[in-house]
Amino acid sequence: MSNTEVIQWAAEANDSLARNKILTDDEIIRTVTAEDDDDDVTPVNPIKISHSETGAALSTSLQWAEEQNFEAHEIMLLRRLRHRAFELKIGTAAQRKITGFFGH
Repeated sequence: MSNTEVIQWAAEANDSLARNKILTDDEIIRTVTAEDDDDDVTPVNPIKISHSETGAALSTSLQWAEEQNFEAHEIMLLRRLRHRAFELKIGTAAQRKITGFFGH
């Protein structure tokens, strides 16, 4: 890094520090508490993701992780998650009563 670049970097860092106000602990607590009191926040309805979509996404993630040579414990975690999504999918599609098998 040249001297000119170092001087420019230092000037930008000083400008950044000058723009950022240093808060005391009490000011930080008041700021965070005030943010929590906002009542005008509209609740967001979460989008339901199916077990099938989750399984497909995890399969893709697993394939990508294997191609990137991730560590074994990371790949095993993805496999366990994919297996769990499959179990949930099968559990929701499972027959509940014997009459369901006969179409009653």
